[in-house]
Amino acid sequence: MTAKKKTSAKKAEPELKLPEWAGKIPLILLIAGAVLALIGVSLNFSHFAHAWLVSFMFYLSICLGAFFVVLLHYLFDSYWIVSIRRVAEHLACLLPLMVVLFVPIAIWSGMEFVKPEKDAVHHQAKQEQKVDEVTEKAASVTGNEASKPKNDTLEDAHSQAGEHAFYQWMQSEKEFNKTDKTHDHAWYAKKGYLSKGFWTVRWILCFAIWGFFTWMLRKYSLEQDKTGSADCTRKCRVLAAVGIFVFAATLTIAAIDWMKGLEHQWFSTMYGVYYFAGSVWTSLITIYIITLFLKKTGPLKDIVRESTLKDNATLFFAFTVFYAYIHFSQYFLIWNAAIPEETFWYVKREDGPWWNVGMLIIFGHFFVPFLMLLRIDVKTRPEVMITVAVLAWFLHFCDMSYNIMPLIHRFGGWMQNIWIDLGCFALMGGALSMVFIYFFKQHPPYPQKDPRIAETMGVYVPLHSEAKASGK
Repeated sequence: MTAKKKTSAKKAEPELKLPEWAGKIPLILLIAGAVLALIGVSLNFSHFAHAWLVSFMFYLSICLGAFFVVLLHYLFDSYWIVSIRRVAEHLACLLPLMVVLFVPIAIWSGMEFVKPEKDAVHHQAKQEQKVDEVTEKAASVTGNEASKPKNDTLEDAHSQAGEHAFYQWMQSEKEFNKTDKTHDHAWYAKKGYLSKGFWTVRWILCFAIWGFFTWMLRKYSLEQDKTGSADCTRKCRVLAAVGIFVFAATLTIAAIDWMKGLEHQWFSTMYGVYYFAGSVWTSLITIYIITLFLKKTGPLKDIVRESTLKDNATLFFAFTVFYAYIHFSQYFLIWNAAIPEETFWYVKREDGPWWNVGMLIIFGHFFVPFLMLLRIDVKTRPEVMITVAVLAWFLHFCDMSYNIMPLIHRFGGWMQNIWIDLGCFALMGGALSMVFIYFFKQHPPYPQKDPRIAETMGVYVPLHSEAKASGK
């Protein structure tokens, strides 16, 4: 009798039945991406390594954004997130599994194989020559001949344009450990933080912490599906109260260590917030599209209302403005201060195709989605939101490339090898999609016994006192 009840209860839960074409897409992406990535490794390993980091930071941002959405729900007790929380929980639980994709980065982090294109080296030398010219003029005014620089920057740059480490500061650390001397003053000033051992400890801790919080939050959420205990919600709120601070710290560490660390000479106190804004922005539209698909295919058909989709799109709209504000503020503060240790990062990205990518980010990342979503009714129109989603994913990919690829490409090299980027992107997307689908099939598609599930579905449940007064 008990077994029959369990069977019938299990059958009562909406099952995830993907269309035949949709079920094959992750495997196709995985295979096609793996083929392109393997070819890329053999032809241009330097570009492949940076393309792998671009895709990794892209998908990491989606998982971190989903983690934030779950924390947001428990911190503010927002009822509209309840019906889509399981989607966010499964995306967030991909975080600890992404360590598998990070291991290659950790392996080649200190390896000396990166060889920038000649035009990128020449551009860097020209910038250094400009600094030398200014220094020389200042020395002439003061009469200090000893402080005049040598005018052989371009020649030295081309003669020394050899291979360097993926994270150049690791190469500086090796040289310092061997000779007790270093020419890299930027690294020396930060050597307490930028050490290979401490860097390794930080990335291990980041994945361990993400794994603990995301899996514990989902554990109590799934436990509540069985017991209906409100104590599960209380435990999740405690975890969220602590987790929001841990989230802020680990996200900032990850963004600085893994992406900003490529150019350790650069200073920006807003980089962590900048990556956070882009992460939540991309994750919200991803959750929206997944929810819309699941609503159309069945599992969330009677659970997710239009008001839920509207609220999701409204928060996405808010982060569209927030991202633009943060990115503009970072640029404006650096431009206004005009400190060489900060301005070189943007100077490098104002040449060649990177100027066009920068303009694309300005208009595509802000103006287009902002103007498209101003009207309230479009936030629930699938054709509009799918268009916005494709644009958002494309622009976020460009944003990650804008941060990483100018280190090795100045002009056409990036677009000539873009197929390697697409291979890494497809490989990771296919693998993570397969894991997400597995998670979704193993558990109920929404929090069935959450205290606010009826409210989010638009069902009014009378209070006990009201039922008693009415004689029911």
